[in-house]
Amino acid sequence: MDPILLSGLLLLTFGLLGVEVAEPGLLEEHLLRVGLALLALLGGSLLSVRFLLRHALWLLLGNLFLLALVLLVGSGPYGVRRWFDLGPLAFQPSELAKVSLVLYLASFVGRRGEDYPILGPALLVGGTVGLVLVEPDFATAVFLFLLGASLFVLAGVPWRRLLAIGLAGLLVLAPFSGAYFNRFRYVSERFSGFLGYLRGEARPEETAYQVLQAQKAILLGGPLGQGPGGSLPHLPEAHNDMVFASVVFATGWLGGLVVLFLYGLLFLRGLNLALRLQGAEGLVALGLTLYLTFQAALNIGVTLGFLPVTGIPLPLVSYGGSSLLVSGLALGLLLSLAREAGRKEAKRWSS
Repeated sequence: MDPILLSGLLLLTFGLLGVEVAEPGLLEEHLLRVGLALLALLGGSLLSVRFLLRHALWLLLGNLFLLALVLLVGSGPYGVRRWFDLGPLAFQPSELAKVSLVLYLASFVGRRGEDYPILGPALLVGGTVGLVLVEPDFATAVFLFLLGASLFVLAGVPWRRLLAIGLAGLLVLAPFSGAYFNRFRYVSERFSGFLGYLRGEARPEETAYQVLQAQKAILLGGPLGQGPGGSLPHLPEAHNDMVFASVVFATGWLGGLVVLFLYGLLFLRGLNLALRLQGAEGLVALGLTLYLTFQAALNIGVTLGFLPVTGIPLPLVSYGGSSLLVSGLALGLLLSLAREAGRKEAKRWSS
């Protein structure tokens, strides 16, 4: 079995344990979401990445349309507009943007080369980030920006060009930053809550309270865990943003180390694919790997108290339906790339 598939299946299993111990009443619904993620994985593995690269621009433009549409007719808590309500599943276009952005940037660099002017792609990345920013979803917007910037750097785009575009973008956004943080106070409150946590001050109404409760759950898990029937301490978002703490509570520190190992295995396998494939396909493998493992590192870093609370889910483990669906698709595309790499190597050996 390919390490990508093995890691994905085991992470989905850990997710079931985490949701079971956090919110037993949500387990049946989570099973449905895991089933959809497996279907997305199967569909992604059957897709031709070359075909997606040829139509990557239209995929990204379609995603931009969905991001604009969700601002008009979307729904979400406390007046935000982040997802389309599709009955049993709420779909977030910002999650799909992580894959469409990787495909588009890989396609552009593969066709034009790293020394080609990148103003057009930079504007598309900026447009994607901007639409997510005003949903508002500050953490996902920052993640998309970092993912796009990382792909530009790893593709070999000159630093001076990237720096010049980045500074120009900051100059455009700077005049609006005060109004943004004033309107969406939750962003600054999360940072102030994190600073309070670092000072040893965290009240139950603050986001840092989540971190303290998550750490408590991890400590109570012990070496081997309390099992899925254990009584988890009060932990907001224990089935979603803080699901790593729920998993460790149920499976112990040993289970937590296994989860870290699985993401590490996924990272090494994805890196291996990126090195074996050439051009755009190699960059897709690298981008999808970074999406899954970098997001996992951010989520776990928040749970352990190393980073401010972001609200970013743990790929393949958290309860979020859109995250499960898109991360399953990303795994499937990696499997498709692994099959393509195997065919190319077999062809080279036979010739």
